[in-house]
Amino acid sequence: MANLVISAAGAAVGYLVGGPTGASIGWTLGSMASARGQDTVMAAPQVGDLRVQTSQYGTPITVAVGKQRISGNVIWAAEKNVINNTSTQRTGKGGGGSVTTTMTTYTVDMAIAICKGPIVGISRVWADGKLIIDSTQTAKPLIGNLYLGSNTQLPDPVMEGHLGAGNVPAYRGLAYIVLNDFDLGVTGRIPMFSFEVIREGGL
Repeated sequence: MANLVISAAGAAVGYLVGGPTGASIGWTLGSMASARGQDTVMAAPQVGDLRVQTSQYGTPITVAVGKQRISGNVIWAAEKNVINNTSTQRTGKGGGGSVTTTMTTYTVDMAIAICKGPIVGISRVWADGKLIIDSTQTAKPLIGNLYLGSNTQLPDPVMEGHLGAGNVPAYRGLAYIVLNDFDLGVTGRIPMFSFEVIREGGL
């Protein structure tokens, strides 16, 4: 508010001296005067709370037939982990200065429902359309804990580590996967997952 008052006063004085042109010059000089002595603080944008865009209540559980690509549904996610990676690079020659840069990335533990079990397995997984798991390539092996949806499967230990033993359902009859420390990059956003499911007879 004080900045506007000083700028307006400069414009008024300038108008009396030089008309519209003087007013423009006066406004500029007033703005420069009000800016003197002020520190400029620029804060880097921060990622807010974890937004689970693929989680929906009341979503029907898919029944896979043969080999089928199915969209996942996030049924649980922990708070994201913040990882600060700091690097220092020298500038100039000899005794020059240095620039220190900090890049923040995020990881998260989460459980993703796939379909009604039991299934034989999953052969491929996509995140935002990018292939991240391919059972035919050793470079993209299966990650996380995969539950085939049997009637005897037990609660996941990663979820129990967050929620406590006895507080995690076994989701028997539901095929799902738990990803541990999944890399969310600098955005902190959970991608859209899809899975190529193999049910009995779909090999």
